[in-house]
Amino acid sequence: MAILPPDPVFLLRGPDTGPVHCLLFRVSPYVEHLYAGAESGTVHIWDLRKSRETSRLVVGPEPCLALRSILDETLVTQGKNGTYKVWKADGSNWIHEETLDSGHISFCRCQTLSSDQILIPLENSVIGALSLKTLDVAYKLDPHQVSSPKALGEVMSFKPLDVQGKKLVIVAYESGQIAVWDLNARNILSWFSIEECPLTVDFDVNLMRGIVGSVTDKLQAFNLTKAHTMSLKSTIPLKNAGTSVAVIRPDTKVFAAGGWDGRLRIFSFKTLRPLAVLDQHKTSVHDIAYSDCKVEAWGSKCLMAAAGKDGAVSLWDLYNN
Repeated sequence: MAILPPDPVFLLRGPDTGPVHCLLFRVSPYVEHLYAGAESGTVHIWDLRKSRETSRLVVGPEPCLALRSILDETLVTQGKNGTYKVWKADGSNWIHEETLDSGHISFCRCQTLSSDQILIPLENSVIGALSLKTLDVAYKLDPHQVSSPKALGEVMSFKPLDVQGKKLVIVAYESGQIAVWDLNARNILSWFSIEECPLTVDFDVNLMRGIVGSVTDKLQAFNLTKAHTMSLKSTIPLKNAGTSVAVIRPDTKVFAAGGWDGRLRIFSFKTLRPLAVLDQHKTSVHDIAYSDCKVEAWGSKCLMAAAGKDGAVSLWDLYNN
């Protein structure tokens, strides 16, 4: 008899949320919140202890593509039109302080680099290090200034790393090229290629292994050596094409992939074996987030949230024993 997939522990759904593009946990001894950035440009803030929406943050008219929390005092929102807004915590409220219009429309999400810098996608395959103090681009990672194998296209996804004190960034380009950048030297250390356009990349520095999802019907796992060269480890076949997001859980026991087909696929990160296929969402999954500490409201040491085109946010407590 087939084993049925587990059910979510809860489903958050507002009457006017609309498609959700990004998620962010904000968990402390004082609050247990989940932020959901919607296509409408509104951030819906859910109180996980009450299982209801308690407030909203109106970011702008464009879809909210990414949410980044820095030291629990600063919130950065990214609009699909390339607008970045910096918000400062004021008790239970967020106060808008600064806005930068990068002028670059992208599907690539910004990433936190340090307490005062984020990495943002720019035009012509370039990544910029944006200072949150001045809202100036402190420096750029421009592949045209170094040797690149071919036309790279848009920056699709990237992941900053700290490997034995060395600051690196793994960057996935539209052409299928994956690069490892040395941030200090502003130089590319190695290249790795996949067949089609990548959409998402994540990496764990303990196992020195990464996952790439693309428009194809497969996931690809790769290794990074101490000499900073990449190599393909394994190809994981999928039933349907298109992986919007792949996220490694903080404890590295599992990783989750969200597909265009609405499926959430859970894999062992060590063996890469499939563990579960969750079918709560019926349309494309846009984002997956894990809490980095215990969520007391659900007794889960690592709660998973997923959301997408259907506007619902599903909460999951899986493989935590």
